[in-house]
Amino acid sequence: MAKVLTDSDVRDYERDGFILARGLFSTDELQPLFDAYRDDTTIGGSLYGMADKAGVAHPINIWHELGDDMIGLIPRMPRMVDATEKLFGEPCYHWHSKFTNKPPGCQAKIDWHQDYVSWYDDGVMFPRMLTVAIALESTSRASGCLQVIPGSNHMGLLDHDDTKNFDRRIDAAKKMLGLVYCEMEQGDAVFFHCNTLHGSAANRSTSSRLMLFTSYNAVSNEPVQDITGNNKWGKFMGITPEERKYHPLNKVSDDVLQKKCYQSAFSNTPFKQPVETPDDGYLSAVPLQ
Repeated sequence: MAKVLTDSDVRDYERDGFILARGLFSTDELQPLFDAYRDDTTIGGSLYGMADKAGVAHPINIWHELGDDMIGLIPRMPRMVDATEKLFGEPCYHWHSKFTNKPPGCQAKIDWHQDYVSWYDDGVMFPRMLTVAIALESTSRASGCLQVIPGSNHMGLLDHDDTKNFDRRIDAAKKMLGLVYCEMEQGDAVFFHCNTLHGSAANRSTSSRLMLFTSYNAVSNEPVQDITGNNKWGKFMGITPEERKYHPLNKVSDDVLQKKCYQSAFSNTPFKQPVETPDDGYLSAVPLQ
């Protein structure tokens, strides 16, 4: 079920900094992954917490290497890679992926930010990067769905350290550009630019909100040596400079999920061990109690 983006989709992405791809995956394709996540409450012992500014955490798992399981195949499927390369206008490679889960009643939120604030410090020269956010179950405003500010990708990289002015710019951007709540059904996805302002609220519902995020970098935008920063915004992920370098992305058939051509849901891909970074950055990794 390959999703082919149109030239109109590309124009919308360039203007708004995101596009919503309804039905990128089918329920039959994703349900085994959703079930496996629910059946293993610790995700093979790798479950960690990502805390917001208030110190409230929600469960995450991060991976860079792609194995022969569902989470290693999804980032290599043509509907993901081809769409990304059409938006980039050039080849891409896998940057990293993650699960983010907000259990029912979870008070954690994702504060407003741009992904590029972290990736800039990884040594990339240009914002030729994006993320695909896939709904593994339905998401709503009540459950804390992804929120984006359309057109904010044209605002440039904001100073996230200047909290007072940053918050003012967020408020001004909402007034000038609006706010989109990306409510999705299982299998829907959002492709969004690395400079697009995004975040999410607490889960006020009785349902969970499980999503898979896969990020890509343009091959021409491989990090440059000796210009990396301390990356306090993203070092909690525990991804090394070596792992950030270009690694060929070997595409698989687009029917691998339909034909169940995987070894497991997530047991064949190594998860990263996040780095505990209390009080250092807009997000921090903490053990879940």
